[in-house]
Amino acid sequence: MEKEKKQYASCLIKVPIFNHLNEVEQESIVELIDARKINKDSFLYHQGEKKSQLYVVHQGKIKISRYNEDGHEQVIRILMPGDFLGDETLFSHKETDNFAVALEESSVCVLDGDQLKKHITKNPEIGIRIIHELSQRLSESERKMESYSLESVNRRVASSILKLSSDKKVFELPFSKKDWASILGMNQETLSRKLSQFKKDHLIDLKEQRKIIILNRKELETIR
Repeated sequence: MEKEKKQYASCLIKVPIFNHLNEVEQESIVELIDARKINKDSFLYHQGEKKSQLYVVHQGKIKISRYNEDGHEQVIRILMPGDFLGDETLFSHKETDNFAVALEESSVCVLDGDQLKKHITKNPEIGIRIIHELSQRLSESERKMESYSLESVNRRVASSILKLSSDKKVFELPFSKKDWASILGMNQETLSRKLSQFKKDHLIDLKEQRKIIILNRKELETIR
């Protein structure tokens, strides 16, 4: 387990609320983590569970979803290596309004909020820095939500393509188009129509099930 902690230490330090700490402070946080492996289609946690943990993906893919009032699944996002969740409820025991399931064999590092509280009690300067970073992230999240709600469907799809491409001309979707549509807040038919229109307009080309070729990046960037 100690070897696994050292192996997963780098993924924890990627989390913004910890990467501003000095080396000694970071090492003290690493000692608190728990390494966990998750089989494909297994749950990391279920909707309605009370949680106060921070999860950071080390390997694999984790899907975060929730069930709406009609019982339909709404995909919130797909976590890739280096991505994390739980920072907003790290110090509480609230019931989760979503669930997490592994899309493939995955491993995560987990930090328990109660253990971190005890650590902060002994090292209050770390707590002050973490609280400051959390408040900054909350403000940033609110700005992003406001911006997202005002974006057109075309802009949402174009922005997502550009982000997923990571500046590459050719890339493959890391998840299904059904999940992609849910993440973007639209049904799969709407997403398919927009992709077909982008292809017709020579902005992209579509190959196989998940391969996308960007033909006109500048035009995608100007879509509003």
